[in-house]
Amino acid sequence: MSPDAPPTADTPWQQTLADALIDAGVEVAAWVPDKRLAPIGARLAERGIPLRTLTREDECFGYAAGYRAAGGMPVVLAQCSGLGNSLNAIGSLVIPYGLAFPVVLSMRGTLGERNPAQMPLGRTTVATLDALGVQAFPLRDPAETAMVVKGAVAVADGARVLAPILLEPELELDA
Repeated sequence: MSPDAPPTADTPWQQTLADALIDAGVEVAAWVPDKRLAPIGARLAERGIPLRTLTREDECFGYAAGYRAAGGMPVVLAQCSGLGNSLNAIGSLVIPYGLAFPVVLSMRGTLGERNPAQMPLGRTTVATLDALGVQAFPLRDPAETAMVVKGAVAVADGARVLAPILLEPELELDA
Protein backbone atom coordinates (compact mmCIF):
# COMPACT_ATOMS: atom_id res chain seq x y z
CA MET A 1 0.00 0.00 0.00
CA SER A 2 1.26 3.47 -0.83
CA PRO A 3 1.86 5.69 2.22
CA ASP A 4 -0.45 8.26 0.66
CA ALA A 5 -3.32 5.88 -0.07
CA PRO A 6 -6.47 6.83 1.84
CA PRO A 7 -8.35 4.23 3.87
CA THR A 8 -11.08 2.32 2.07
CA ALA A 9 -13.83 -0.03 3.20
CA ASP A 10 -11.33 -2.87 2.77
CA THR A 11 -8.47 -0.96 4.39
CA PRO A 12 -9.46 0.60 7.71
CA TRP A 13 -7.68 3.71 9.00
CA GLN A 14 -5.80 1.63 11.60
CA GLN A 15 -4.14 -0.41 8.86
CA THR A 16 -3.39 2.73 6.87
CA LEU A 17 -1.84 4.29 9.98
CA ALA A 18 0.39 1.28 10.67
CA ASP A 19 1.44 1.03 7.02
CA ALA A 20 2.23 4.76 6.91
CA LEU A 21 4.39 4.44 10.06
CA ILE A 22 6.36 1.63 8.44
CA ASP A 23 6.64 3.43 5.10
CA ALA A 24 7.96 6.51 6.96
CA GLY A 25 10.73 4.48 8.60
CA VAL A 26 9.42 3.22 11.95
CA GLU A 27 11.34 0.09 12.95
CA VAL A 28 9.96 -0.90 16.36
CA ALA A 29 6.90 -0.15 18.51
CA ALA A 30 6.54 0.05 22.28
CA TRP A 31 3.06 -0.04 23.75
CA VAL A 32 0.76 -0.71 26.63
CA PRO A 33 -1.99 -2.88 25.12
CA ASP A 34 -5.26 -1.08 24.48
CA LYS A 35 -8.40 -2.13 22.62
CA ARG A 36 -8.38 0.91 20.33
CA LEU A 37 -4.67 0.56 19.54
CA ALA A 38 -4.81 -3.23 19.08
CA PRO A 39 -5.56 -3.16 15.31
CA ILE A 40 -2.57 -0.86 14.80
CA GLY A 41 -0.31 -3.09 16.87
CA ALA A 42 -1.55 -6.18 15.05
CA ARG A 43 -0.84 -4.63 11.64
CA LEU A 44 2.64 -3.52 12.72
CA ALA A 45 3.43 -7.04 13.92
CA GLU A 46 1.91 -8.55 10.76
CA ARG A 47 4.30 -6.41 8.72
CA GLY A 48 7.30 -7.57 10.77
CA ILE A 49 7.71 -4.64 13.16
CA PRO A 50 8.76 -5.83 16.64
CA LEU A 51 6.04 -4.92 19.13
CA ARG A 52 7.47 -4.43 22.64
CA THR A 53 4.66 -4.87 25.17
CA LEU A 54 5.30 -3.00 28.42
CA THR A 55 3.23 -2.43 31.55
CA ARG A 56 3.55 1.35 31.96
CA GLU A 57 3.65 4.17 29.46
CA ASP A 58 6.80 5.72 30.98
CA GLU A 59 8.57 2.44 30.23
CA CYS A 60 7.47 2.81 26.60
CA PHE A 61 8.97 6.30 26.41
CA GLY A 62 12.20 5.13 28.06
CA TYR A 63 12.48 2.15 25.71
CA ALA A 64 11.78 4.32 22.66
CA ALA A 65 14.30 6.95 23.80
CA GLY A 66 16.98 4.27 24.07
CA TYR A 67 16.12 2.92 20.64
CA ARG A 68 16.27 6.44 19.21
CA ALA A 69 19.61 7.11 20.92
CA ALA A 70 20.94 4.01 19.15
CA GLY A 71 19.93 5.54 15.80
CA GLY A 72 16.61 3.81 15.15
CA MET A 73 13.09 5.13 14.71
CA PRO A 74 10.57 3.82 17.26
CA VAL A 75 6.92 4.62 17.81
CA VAL A 76 5.03 4.61 21.11
CA LEU A 77 1.38 3.53 21.18
CA ALA A 78 -0.50 4.57 24.33
CA GLN A 79 -3.72 5.99 25.73
CA CYS A 80 -3.62 9.69 26.49
CA SER A 81 -4.33 8.84 30.14
CA GLY A 82 -0.87 7.28 30.24
CA LEU A 83 0.71 10.57 29.28
CA GLY A 84 0.61 11.60 32.95
CA ASN A 85 2.72 8.56 33.86
CA SER A 86 5.27 9.56 31.22
CA LEU A 87 5.94 13.22 31.97
CA ASN A 88 9.25 12.65 33.74
CA ALA A 89 10.60 10.43 30.95
CA ILE A 90 9.48 12.95 28.33
CA GLY A 91 10.64 16.08 30.17
CA SER A 92 13.97 14.82 31.48
CA LEU A 93 15.05 12.41 28.74
CA VAL A 94 13.22 12.65 25.42
CA ILE A 95 13.01 16.44 25.05
CA PRO A 96 16.38 17.66 26.40
CA TYR A 97 18.36 15.04 24.49
CA GLY A 98 16.44 15.39 21.21
CA LEU A 99 15.39 11.72 21.25
CA ALA A 100 12.26 12.39 19.25
CA PHE A 101 9.89 9.85 17.75
CA PRO A 102 6.21 9.62 16.80
CA VAL A 103 3.69 8.77 19.50
CA VAL A 104 0.21 7.49 18.71
CA LEU A 105 -2.11 8.55 21.53
CA SER A 106 -5.57 7.06 21.77
CA MET A 107 -7.67 9.92 23.11
CA ARG A 108 -9.85 9.10 26.09
CA GLY A 109 -11.86 11.50 28.22
CA THR A 110 -13.17 13.46 25.25
CA LEU A 111 -16.21 13.31 22.94
CA GLY A 112 -18.31 10.22 23.65
CA GLU A 113 -16.37 9.11 26.75
CA ARG A 114 -18.46 7.30 29.36
CA ASN A 115 -15.76 6.62 31.96
CA PRO A 116 -15.37 9.59 34.35
CA ALA A 117 -11.88 8.44 35.38
CA GLN A 118 -10.66 9.19 31.84
CA MET A 119 -11.92 12.77 31.77
CA PRO A 120 -9.14 14.73 33.57
CA LEU A 121 -6.23 13.65 31.38
CA GLY A 122 -8.36 13.57 28.25
CA ARG A 123 -9.26 17.22 28.76
CA THR A 124 -5.68 18.25 29.53
CA THR A 125 -3.64 16.21 27.04
CA VAL A 126 -3.08 19.02 24.53
CA ALA A 127 -2.40 21.58 27.28
CA THR A 128 0.10 19.22 28.92
CA LEU A 129 1.91 18.73 25.63
CA ASP A 130 1.82 22.49 25.01
CA ALA A 131 3.38 23.10 28.45
CA LEU A 132 6.25 20.83 27.39
CA GLY A 133 6.62 22.71 24.11
CA VAL A 134 5.33 19.71 22.12
CA GLN A 135 2.92 20.24 19.23
CA ALA A 136 0.18 17.64 18.89
CA PHE A 137 -1.11 16.45 15.53
CA PRO A 138 -4.82 15.54 15.82
CA LEU A 139 -6.24 12.89 13.51
CA ARG A 140 -10.00 13.19 13.08
CA ASP A 141 -10.59 12.25 9.46
CA PRO A 142 -9.62 8.75 8.29
CA ALA A 143 -8.83 10.18 4.83
CA GLU A 144 -5.99 12.23 6.38
CA THR A 145 -4.33 9.30 8.15
CA ALA A 146 -1.34 8.75 5.87
CA MET A 147 -0.65 12.49 5.53
CA VAL A 148 -0.71 13.12 9.29
CA VAL A 149 1.51 10.11 10.01
CA LYS A 150 4.01 11.01 7.30
CA GLY A 151 4.20 14.59 8.59
CA ALA A 152 4.56 13.56 12.24
CA VAL A 153 7.40 11.13 11.49
CA ALA A 154 9.11 13.84 9.42
CA VAL A 155 8.87 16.25 12.37
CA ALA A 156 10.31 13.66 14.75
CA ASP A 157 13.10 12.67 12.40
CA GLY A 158 14.04 16.04 10.95
CA ALA A 159 13.31 18.54 13.70
CA ARG A 160 14.10 16.03 16.50
CA VAL A 161 10.87 16.98 18.28
CA LEU A 162 8.45 14.51 19.87
CA ALA A 163 5.51 14.11 17.48
CA PRO A 164 2.26 12.90 19.07
CA ILE A 165 -0.58 11.87 16.78
CA LEU A 166 -3.87 12.19 18.64
CA LEU A 167 -6.46 9.59 17.62
CA GLU A 168 -9.55 11.69 18.14
CA PRO A 169 -12.91 10.02 18.78
CA GLU A 170 -14.33 11.33 15.49
CA LEU A 171 -12.37 8.54 13.77
CA GLU A 172 -14.80 6.00 15.16
CA LEU A 173 -18.01 7.81 16.06
CA ASP A 174 -20.92 7.29 13.71
CA ALA A 175 -22.56 10.43 12.38
